[in-house]
Amino acid sequence: MESSEFLIRPATESDRTFLARMFYLTDVLGDETRRVSETFLKDRRNYVDFWTPDQGGLVAFSPAGVPAGAVWLRAGDNNRPRYGFIDTDIPELAIAVEKRYSGRGLATRLIREILDASHQAGAPAVSLAVDEGNERARDLYLMLGFQVYEDRAALGTAAMIYRFPTS
Repeated sequence: MESSEFLIRPATESDRTFLARMFYLTDVLGDETRRVSETFLKDRRNYVDFWTPDQGGLVAFSPAGVPAGAVWLRAGDNNRPRYGFIDTDIPELAIAVEKRYSGRGLATRLIREILDASHQAGAPAVSLAVDEGNERARDLYLMLGFQVYEDRAALGTAAMIYRFPTS
């Protein structure tokens, strides 16, 4: 199955439970045998509970209609800093793909589509956090044009940024 075979649509309020699942997968790095982090509940509130559809997001489905992955944006908020937070005018991206759909280009497609939407909405950039040791994700982000903004070793992450070209 190629990434073009997935149906992608805007995330809605009714997708919140699936976004929570996707956030769980980001916390355990896709390994569902791992325990969640000590900060999982607080982080889930910041990334999922405080998300609203107007901040942006996409949900992908297999041709059979099975939820396959999601990408969503969190607006910058000084009161609720997150791992990839850079500034209030730069939304932060969160993404996960179900393991059974990994390696099919879906994450690349989701990121490209959310970057396009963010650029059209006037965002100057998009940020994200990548866990130390998640080289596969880091390599993907670098390939897509993200740059390391700041290593945040105390948090076990690095903040990365994708800057849109200025006219």
